[in-house]
Amino acid sequence: MMPLNSIVNHYRSPKTILSLLSAVSFAVGFGLFNPPAFAQIDLATVQEILDGEEVFIEEQQAKLEDRANLGQLIHTENSRAGLEFNNGAAGRIGTNSRVTVGQCIDIQQGQVVVSGPANGCIGGFSVGVKGTLYIMETNEDGTGNIKVLEGEVEVISQEEGAVPVILREGQKIGVLPGILGDIQDITPEELALILAGELFSGFNIPITPEGALQAICQRIVPSSFSCSANGIPTPNVPTPPVPSVPRPSIPGSPF
Repeated sequence: MMPLNSIVNHYRSPKTILSLLSAVSFAVGFGLFNPPAFAQIDLATVQEILDGEEVFIEEQQAKLEDRANLGQLIHTENSRAGLEFNNGAAGRIGTNSRVTVGQCIDIQQGQVVVSGPANGCIGGFSVGVKGTLYIMETNEDGTGNIKVLEGEVEVISQEEGAVPVILREGQKIGVLPGILGDIQDITPEELALILAGELFSGFNIPITPEGALQAICQRIVPSSFSCSANGIPTPNVPTPPVPSVPRPSIPGSPF
């Protein structure tokens, strides 16, 4: 179970923290506390819109502070959006993406990054979170990926009796409808593309605490790479050896 202080670090407003603590107290008191259930959401607020105005809630063009309620579709065309969920988790959706607000963040197309306690759904699988920064992406043909940058997720088929797969920090897994691929490591080159890509570049509202992306990079890439302040790894360039300069000979000297 994720420590409460780790959860609170993801939240940005005192009002959200008070609401969270009240919910946790109720759940613990009645023996109901369970991370996947706790992570469900039923409201998403549009916090940022980038690259134009092509962000929609259902068929209505969205503006800042507009809200998507339970079961409503948020979709983009050539624009991107930053979201805040009612439990304090945050997310960003890329261009040409479609996600539904529900008991999970259900992605049908495109890509989304999620920070904090918000479960995901992709390709017939549920993604249960534990203190997590993770990405879901899927194409029109149903192929996709789950990538974990921080924490871990439990990926499980929505069919009864399925065995969960644990995906940890720095790992990814391919997804086909109803089928999971093999767990693989996220390479430094792939991490650089992610952090310089449309889910991270250009946004003004942080999705992680200051310094978190750099710390993530330092944990998951080899020491042969350096990590910038925004977490992008670059190969260390070895310092070339200083060539030795021969000493000039002095006439009449034995040296």
